[in-house]
Amino acid sequence: MNKHRVFWLVFFGGLLLFSGAMLWYTQRVLVPYPPAPQALKALEPDPALNVSRTDYGWVFLPNGPMRGGLAFYPGGLVEPQAYAPVLRRIAQAGYRVALLQVRFNLAVTEQGKARRAIAEAPGLAWAVGGHSLGGVVASNYAQSNPSVRALVLWAAYPQNDLSSLPLPTLALFGEKDGVLRQEQLEASLGKFPQNTLRQRIPGLNHAGFGAYGPQRGDNPADLPPEAGWEEIARRTVAFLNRALAQP
Repeated sequence: MNKHRVFWLVFFGGLLLFSGAMLWYTQRVLVPYPPAPQALKALEPDPALNVSRTDYGWVFLPNGPMRGGLAFYPGGLVEPQAYAPVLRRIAQAGYRVALLQVRFNLAVTEQGKARRAIAEAPGLAWAVGGHSLGGVVASNYAQSNPSVRALVLWAAYPQNDLSSLPLPTLALFGEKDGVLRQEQLEASLGKFPQNTLRQRIPGLNHAGFGAYGPQRGDNPADLPPEAGWEEIARRTVAFLNRALAQP
């Protein structure tokens, strides 16, 4: 066997080995957090609330007049259905809620996805929001789309400097959050929009904003899941009632 043949055999063998290792690593790293049974149940429609599958994710439609809309980006590597328990409660308060599904369960892959949900009901006043990485993407979308009337951040902070924007913003954090780095949050405080309302929920951890079980690096919650979802929804609805009612 000549030297050239040996070289190419070694080259392609190494390339195959590298490709296999990368595939194995990617599959391990990109394993998403699946929704808990309570989350799947929250996607079931009932006489007071219609929940339907769309080409961008899911939409929650309350019967009767709607106060506005919320397009929501899921957290990184969290399957979007996990946020149904909280979003269902928000929809029941009179809001059209669009739960966005993104490629690889990473909102950064489809930062403009909210546009498709908002286009279905352009006559509504819309807020965009998200959890963790989804909140970062929501803040980017709000910055580049002046028609957005409000921003909702759950355990998240803006990537870019939004301090010059007079955009009503709700920033909710969990007291027991072990994933969100406090030093990064403190360094980002100057990036939040004007009129940002920051609130910390006692006993809530990072994963408690959804229903997908424990998350790596998080602290145990002191707040039962149902109580946490109720509190998140209550605070979010109170904010939307004020922010989206403004002319």
